[in-house]
Amino acid sequence: MSHRTLLVLFLAGLFACGTAFIPSVFADETVGVFEAVATDGTGAWRIGGDAYIVDPDVATIGSVAVPDAGELVRVKFEIRDGARHASALSPLGFGADAVQDGPYLLWEDADSAVMITVVDGKVVRTEHDGIAVGDVLATPSGLVPGIVVNSSYESPAADWPDARRILAVSDLEGNRETFMTFLRGNGVVDDDGRWSWGDGHLVLDGDIVDRGAEVTELLWTIRRLEREATQAGGRVHYVLGNHESMVMAGDLRYIHPKYRFTTDRIGATYDALHGPSSEIGRWLRSRNSVIRVGPFLFVHAGYSPELDRLKLGMDEINETIRSGLGPPAWPAASREDLRTGLIWHQQGPHWYRGYFPRHAAQWGGRPSDEAIAAILKRHGAEHVVVGHTVVDEIGWIDGRPGLIGIDVAWRDPGEAAGLLFDGGELHRVDSVGRRTPLRRPLTPDQGE
Repeated sequence: MSHRTLLVLFLAGLFACGTAFIPSVFADETVGVFEAVATDGTGAWRIGGDAYIVDPDVATIGSVAVPDAGELVRVKFEIRDGARHASALSPLGFGADAVQDGPYLLWEDADSAVMITVVDGKVVRTEHDGIAVGDVLATPSGLVPGIVVNSSYESPAADWPDARRILAVSDLEGNRETFMTFLRGNGVVDDDGRWSWGDGHLVLDGDIVDRGAEVTELLWTIRRLEREATQAGGRVHYVLGNHESMVMAGDLRYIHPKYRFTTDRIGATYDALHGPSSEIGRWLRSRNSVIRVGPFLFVHAGYSPELDRLKLGMDEINETIRSGLGPPAWPAASREDLRTGLIWHQQGPHWYRGYFPRHAAQWGGRPSDEAIAAILKRHGAEHVVVGHTVVDEIGWIDGRPGLIGIDVAWRDPGEAAGLLFDGGELHRVDSVGRRTPLRRPLTPDQGE
C-alpha cells in the first residue's frame, strides 16, 4: 500500500462529519516524528524533540501501541508542573518522508514571490523575480508540476442564467483523487485530467478545504480547471463555504494533521499560507458566496428568510462577505448583526441549516413555502441548491421541489455523487456517470 493511500485512509477515520457551531481551538496540539520511549523510568515518549509524559490513567493513550521510530504522531497535551502531559496520542501510520504539500506561492511585491513546497517531508523554497501575469512557474510537486500565476484577481460574475449543462457538487473536503475519478466518469475531464466538457458549468458549492490530506493540490487543480473551462466556453464556479471562511480567519480545528506537521516545518501558520499575500489566498478571497447558474441559486449552507428580508442583491452579499474574509474568527458583533456579519451569523449563507427538519428548530424554524418562493423570485431561480448538511442521497429537501441538498461523502468513488442538469432534466450522477432522474416530489393530492 502506498504512502499516499495511507494518508487518504487515515483521513477517513480521523474526523466526524459535522461542524460545531461554537468554536474551540486546540492550541496545545502538534504532529511530530516519534523518536523513542525514555528509558529513565518516566515512560515519556520523545516526539519531535520534546518529551511527553504518557499518563497511564488516560484510556485513549493506554490502548495506543508504541509507534515505530520515524512514524508521525499527533499529540494533544497540557503543561503541568513544567512538563508536557499527553491527553491523546494518534500514530498516523506513515513517516515524514511520505508527506507532500504545496506549492504555496507567497507574494513579496508586485512581481516577486517565494514558492514553498514540501517534498518527501522536506521543505523546498524557491525565489522568483520578474513574474508577469500568465507566467507558468515549475514546481517540485508531483501532483502540481506547474502553476499559472495571476498575482491579483477580479471577482467573477454571480449571475449565469443561460447555462444549459450544469454539474454541481459540494463538500469535497480535500478528496482530490475521488473528485478527479468522478469528473472523468462524467466526461468533465479527459484521461489526463484536462477539461473536456466544452461549454458546461461545473459548480463547487463550498467546503472544498479542511479534513482531507490533499487540499492544496485540490485547490490548484480547481484553479487550473477554471482556466481551461473558460478557454473552452464553459465555467467552473467556486462558491465559498464555512470551512473556507474558517481557514482564512485562522479557525484551524478541521485541518488534516498533515498540515500541522508541514506548517511547523515551513515556519508559517496554515492561515498565513492562505492569506492575502498568497496566490491561493487571493484567489479564494475573490470567489462568490451566492450565485445563480441556470435555474439554480447556489449557496453553501442555505439562504434564510432573515437574509431575504434584507433585500440584498447577490453582488451586494458577495462583496460584503469578500470584504470581511480573514481574521478574527467568530467576532461577537458579526454574530449579532446579520447585515454586517454575513460570514459568521447563524442566518448567513455559510451556516444556515433551517431547510432541514432535524435542524430547523435551532435555526429559527422551518421556513414557509411562501418564504422559499420569495427567495427564488428575488433571484429569478427555481431551486436553491445547498451543501453543508449531509444528505443520504442528492435530492429534494423535506420533499420540497424548491430545495435541493447535495452534500454527500467524498472519501471514495463509491460514495461520491453530483447533481446534473442537462437537456432541461435533473439527474443524480455517480462516479461512473450513471444517471438517475430526479423526479419532482408528489404533492399530497397526487397520492403515493
